[in-house]
Amino acid sequence: MKLPNIYEGNYSWLVIFPILLIIISLFLLPNLKYGIELNGGMLITIMSSNQVDEQQIRSILSQNGIDSAEIRLYSNPEGYIIEIETEIDSRILEIDDKIARLDFISKQIGDIESELARLRAEQQSTGKDLSSQISSDEQKIAELIAEALSLQDEVFSLSQSLMNAEPTTKKHIGNEIVKIQKASNAVFSEAKLAYKEQLISRLYSSLSVKDIKLEEVSASLSRLFVNKVLNVALISALLAVVMVFLIFRTFVPSLAVLVGAFSDITMALGAMALFEIPLTLASFATLMTLAALSLDTDMMLTIKTVKRKEGTPRERAYDAFRTGFAMTTTVIVAFFILLILGIVSHIPTYYQIGAVAVAGLIGDLIATWCLNAVLVLWYLEGKYENIIRMVKR
Repeated sequence: MKLPNIYEGNYSWLVIFPILLIIISLFLLPNLKYGIELNGGMLITIMSSNQVDEQQIRSILSQNGIDSAEIRLYSNPEGYIIEIETEIDSRILEIDDKIARLDFISKQIGDIESELARLRAEQQSTGKDLSSQISSDEQKIAELIAEALSLQDEVFSLSQSLMNAEPTTKKHIGNEIVKIQKASNAVFSEAKLAYKEQLISRLYSSLSVKDIKLEEVSASLSRLFVNKVLNVALISALLAVVMVFLIFRTFVPSLAVLVGAFSDITMALGAMALFEIPLTLASFATLMTLAALSLDTDMMLTIKTVKRKEGTPRERAYDAFRTGFAMTTTVIVAFFILLILGIVSHIPTYYQIGAVAVAGLIGDLIATWCLNAVLVLWYLEGKYENIIRMVKR
């Protein structure tokens, strides 16, 4: 079947659809969910021999202080599968922050003690009176130790609440920051272990559990993942901008390529927010793949339309459209099969990759051939000069 030439006649109206989709996607972005890798949390997977009621699971979770959870129930020939995705308990987050503060205090004390050693050595070797500086630094250390002891008390109190029992770990009552840290970390580990064991024990005693698996991503690890994701995205964007401008060395065609890639990612994120597909490491990797595929089709369009001279610009754009449409739809079919496999097999990673790729590639078709192509044709047909003249009038 021959594709119609969408660039015949008044093709400028084509930009309306992608612009509307971009605006809608931007409004949806605040609703984007984050997976446990980027937000922290627990994923509990249970294999049960009996069918389970969701309300029963929520009742068990509430006994462990979990009031908000996403529960997914599946069935297969071997039994029933329950997936429970929860945020990290607020007490764990609070303890984690206090442990981080203790680590910072330890570093501060180490720096001050190094300065104190230097001041004492200088006073002894030169005879200068540095007692006021030494006294000030000693006072700072005493204040920091007092804060550390207070934080240790709070960590122990929260840990006791988390495990519903008196911890076996003992507090450190001296002024050695390393031992205060050690005691705080030990009671935190004890409390987290007891918290998980209580939760698993309650699930085992209330459900006909064949097997159970618990995965946890801590708040500190999720922050590390977020930083890595942002760094990768920033470096990728900068490299893409540099490479595009080096290839075309003309502002408008280069901008058109980048606008197409930006629109593709924006539409994909909007679709993720709309269909509640979380942003995870798997879906982020898919977004990076989409950016590469989008740049590929955008550059193919721009090279064929701008750099080649045979025929009219509209004919060259249509020729690129036929090639690009075939390329993208082929990839959509491949990812759609992965999406179906993810739905049937209940494997979240397959589902996320397939769904994000299909949504993003459909967005790529719209952004490339209804927005990017129009921007390039406006440039080649001198319509920007007409727009500037109208504005000046």
